[in-house]
This record gives sequence, structure tokens and C-alpha cells, in this order.
Amino acid sequence: MKSKQKSKIGIIGGGPAGIFTAVFASENPDNEILIIDKQDILKTLIPTGGGRCNLAYGEFDFRELVKYYPRGEKFLLSVFSKFSTADTLEFFEKIGVKTYMQEDFRIFPESNSSSDVRNKLLDKIKKQNIKIIKEEVTDTEIKNGKFIIKTKNRDIFVDNLVISTGGRGIGQKLAKKLGHNIIPIKPALCALKTEEMDFYDLSGMTIKNLFAEVSFENKKVTEQEGDLLFTHFGISGPLSYKISSYCAYMNFSKAKPLNIKINLTNLKNFEEVLIESIKTNPQKDILNVVDTYIPRGLAEKILLKNKINPKTKSGQLKKEDRKKIVKNFTEFKMNVTAVKNGEEIVTAGGVDLNEVNPKTMESKIIKNLYFCGEVLDIDGLTGGFNLQNCWSTGYICATALK
Repeated sequence: MKSKQKSKIGIIGGGPAGIFTAVFASENPDNEILIIDKQDILKTLIPTGGGRCNLAYGEFDFRELVKYYPRGEKFLLSVFSKFSTADTLEFFEKIGVKTYMQEDFRIFPESNSSSDVRNKLLDKIKKQNIKIIKEEVTDTEIKNGKFIIKTKNRDIFVDNLVISTGGRGIGQKLAKKLGHNIIPIKPALCALKTEEMDFYDLSGMTIKNLFAEVSFENKKVTEQEGDLLFTHFGISGPLSYKISSYCAYMNFSKAKPLNIKINLTNLKNFEEVLIESIKTNPQKDILNVVDTYIPRGLAEKILLKNKINPKTKSGQLKKEDRKKIVKNFTEFKMNVTAVKNGEEIVTAGGVDLNEVNPKTMESKIIKNLYFCGEVLDIDGLTGGFNLQNCWSTGYICATALK
């Protein structure tokens, strides 16, 4: 009696999504799994979460979880309904990765080590007899119902092809050649360059939990909250990342900047609070009064920019100068001229979601062709959301292949 011929599955890309696909698809003994990647497997996992590996986010209602994705929200409803945060944590617990949740709901391994997570996943791959081919993929073709994965050294024939090459890999090029529409790739979750030169020497200063209104050509675009980091070229940090993500496809420039207005004090009644502080401390220098509400270096910059002497006794401050302080502290304006290219955490764009079945991750155009992870037009905010996309779409893809 002849043994059943195995189904050969080729996975291009050995990142988080590709590995999850391989691990779960290999649970079917009739599947032969090949991962083809020129890099070391899971190399891209190492820098995530600042080296600590932000595995997931502590939102267990998938309907709420999808709201953290500027692109892909509707598509992920189906995906997360089958594999979401709780499933992610259960999987990692089973392979020996214990986790904890921070106050901000970000979830990390107890070891605070991306390398530890990677090693546990590599151990799982070895146990599942998944074959790794460390070669660069140059092209793909379809011939006689088989996929041909071309590398510089050989042709690899497979029955099913999975493309999981991330946001800036070869995957989009391969998908386009196979007939898929590609949404243009743009940087997301990145630092922003600003027009203002006055604050560049404050590089390294962070202000927590700020609220910002963003507009473009006098039209409101979005409102976002988060920590802001001043840099030598502009701004960075969570607030900058959110703004860049929601504005990824806006054509702002030096001629047409993105306008950001920030309440630096986090107080809605700052004018009342300031008046009371001045009454209480009339002999204090105004700088020593206002630095209670925002960092001293920034406060001094704003005072000088508005031609207010920082050593003015607060009780002698003119009404019009007090009004200037209130306006500039609660409506601090910056003009964004460009994104900081090459340093983005993820990219927006990728394989058009209209051409992929969210229940299987299979192409609607070509049978037995699958996509998962950041090669798709899906991107989330910072906090474990982009890894969750990889875990979940990888699992859905594997389930279909099983």
C-alpha cells in the first residue's frame, strides 16, 4: 500500500507570521513545511519592544482590539474572532514563555527578552521537523499547478505558497507579479521632522501623556494622545508614531506642512490655575512659576520666543503676556514637514485586502497562494498590535493549510 503523498508548503519569509504558519500547519503530519529566507529565522523579532518583545496588548475583546489598526480594521474582525490576545498568551505559555502585563496593557515575557521568545519558537520549529532553507528568493512562477520558488541556487517546487516577507521584503513584488494589486508602501509609526528650529537643542526631553490635534490645509485630520520626545530634527515617541500612522498617506511638505497643536500642560483650566499660582507667588520669577506645569527648558524657550523675560516677577506680569503664556502652553504649535525615512517601525500598504480571504488568508485570485503578516495592507499602532497581526494571520493561514 502506497503511503499518502505529503503536501509541500513553501513559506517565503521566516518572521513571526511565517513561523506561526509553519508551527501550526506542521501539526498535520501530511504537510511538509519549508521556510525560505536569506536572513536568520526570526531575526526581525529581536529588536521588537526595545529588545523586550512586546508580544501582545491586553485587550481581550476582538471588536475593541481592531480599533488600534489604522489600516485593516474590518479585515481583522474575522481574523481576531478566531485567534486573538488570549490565544496568543495560551500558545506562548504552552511553549514555556510566561508573560506579564504592564499598567499600559502592553504584554511582555517575564524574562523581558526577545531572544528568549525567539529561542522558544526555534525549539518548537526543531520539534516539528520544519525545514529551513537559508537562501534568497529571487522569483516565483506557477507551472502545471505547482509553485516554483526560485532562489539563486535552485528551483523549489511546492503545492502551496505562503508569502510572509514583512512590510519591506520581496513579497509585494512577488504578489504583484502573480497578479495582485499592491497598495503603495509608506512609512508608519515613525519620527517626524518639523519646521521649527527653536526646540532642537531640547533633544532627549520627553513630556508624558499629551493631547494633540492634527490638521492639514485647515482641515482637522485626527486627535491623538501619548508621550512626546523632542529630537534634533523634530519629534518622536508614541505621540509622533500615532500621528505618522494616521497621516501616512497625506502629502505634507515644507510648502504644505502638517499642523500639530498640543496642550503641553494637560490642564483644561490652565489659565485659572496660572492666575492662582501668580497670586500665591507674586515675588517668584515667572519661569519658576510656569516650570511647575511643563519642563523648565521648554518653558524658558517659549517665554523667550514670546519676548517675555523669564526673570520677570510673576506679580508684575502684564495681562497680555499672561495670555501669551496660556495660549502657547495649551496650543503649542509645530509644523511637520516630512517623516524620518528609514527609521519607521512598520509600513503602511501592501497586498490589497480586497483580494485576500480573511477566513483563510488565501488569495482570491490564485488558488493555494496565501499571505500573512505585514506583507498585507495592515498596520497597527505601537503596543504589540503588529505582532498580534502576525500571530493571528499566521494561525489563520496555517488552519487553512491543515
